[in-house]
Amino acid sequence: MKKLSEFVSLLAPDDVRCFEDIPIAAIVCRPEECQPEESQKDALYCVIDEFLEYGHWAEGAGLFASAAPERVAALVVEDPIPDMNLPQLVVRDARQAMAQAAKHLFDSPDEGMGIVGITGTNGKTTTAHLTNHLLTACGERSAALGTLGLHIGGTKHAETIYTTPLSPTLFETLAELREMGVRHLTMEISSHGLKLDRVFGLDTDVAVFTNLTRDHLDFHETMADYRASKLKLFTRLKPEATAVVNTDDETGRDIRSLSPCPVIGYGCHPGAELRAEDMQYAPTGTAFRIAYQGRRAAIRTSLLGDFNVYNMLAALGVCLSMGIDLEALEVASPSLTGAAGRIEPVPLPGGRVGIVDYAHTPDSLEKVLRTLRGIGTGRIVTVFGCGGDRDRGKRPLMGETVARLSDLSLITSDNPRREDPGKIIEDILAGMPKPRVMVEPDRRKAIRWAFDMSRSGDIILVAGKGHEPYQIIGDERFPFDDREELRCLSESPTA
Repeated sequence: MKKLSEFVSLLAPDDVRCFEDIPIAAIVCRPEECQPEESQKDALYCVIDEFLEYGHWAEGAGLFASAAPERVAALVVEDPIPDMNLPQLVVRDARQAMAQAAKHLFDSPDEGMGIVGITGTNGKTTTAHLTNHLLTACGERSAALGTLGLHIGGTKHAETIYTTPLSPTLFETLAELREMGVRHLTMEISSHGLKLDRVFGLDTDVAVFTNLTRDHLDFHETMADYRASKLKLFTRLKPEATAVVNTDDETGRDIRSLSPCPVIGYGCHPGAELRAEDMQYAPTGTAFRIAYQGRRAAIRTSLLGDFNVYNMLAALGVCLSMGIDLEALEVASPSLTGAAGRIEPVPLPGGRVGIVDYAHTPDSLEKVLRTLRGIGTGRIVTVFGCGGDRDRGKRPLMGETVARLSDLSLITSDNPRREDPGKIIEDILAGMPKPRVMVEPDRRKAIRWAFDMSRSGDIILVAGKGHEPYQIIGDERFPFDDREELRCLSESPTA
């Protein structure tokens, strides 16, 4: 067990109050992590503010006031808490200190493992999924961490709360993976995770950039701040790391001059080090050739669309940077499947096709709809909504995209959270031509309505929630899975 003096030496605080060299067995930052039934007093509590919802933060000192003191041994604070008898380590940045402390507590588990961090607006989940499966297929003991949970090889090991875990959870997870013999972890690193320093001090070996389009402005407020948060992953890389970057994207091209380590640029333009050529798209999958360092390979996959060519390039770039043989990747590529809830097909009766996708930004909707337009022969019927307590400015943009690229558009609720679903729909409608739009706030009824309006050969796209098995209304999560709703249509006697 570590002692408090070790954390004092590590963090070099500006001030230490009420010091006592007590044992530390846990790093926490939330009241619920301090359970009153625990008798041992072993937690180093890091007092940090928490982002709760659209524009609203909770102060760390107020959160700590509701913690059970039985488990708290000492505090990490930016501003000392008066009339407190516990030891207090006063630091300039409590989030960074928390990450450093968590890494030390678990004996730097990242430094003996190949860490791949993926950031960007779209494609993180699929790229992490593909990278994990390629490494596994090539004989590596690999895992993936992100929106879909923690997967070891092809098996789901645990659920996750955040796309990028809080730093104590992250380093604890890495320690567990180390004990299990995992040699590579591919993880999604969100803009929230970067701005809030959840991955501060993480020994990243390969950093991937997918693209940058509008998202999360409820949190970042400006695109400049959103972009700057993404770039933190690359400016903090060690010189011996590798950046795998989409250089068909403007921000990706900028990373070349910012990154302190070698860059593998991927894309479809002639200047990319890892380049896709001769793309062929079909309803059953995608085929293309890659060119890399004077060599070529044929890639075949069941994934659909040009954006999945970019996701494949990113995953291939990671594996190549790790020394995986190009021929082994060529052999492994046909076995790859898409990530859950990412253009996931659901068979429907009457010659229709159901598609569930996580697309929840104007750019991701555009890419999915263009892909479906390219492979389908019938109409596209789109069911979608927008999440509550999130960036309101993207709602009319999403509405415009759906109206432009769909034959029929049906607006419904997504995860309204604490917002009025009717107000969210009004925001979406502002970007849509009213004669071509239908509204049904009840998501289950909306999916049924879309099916009833469709005909043989049509594609029914249900967008926004993807893999999520719930709908958030108010502060509660209710069971709801778009895929299951479509499957029920197949079983319905009226289908």
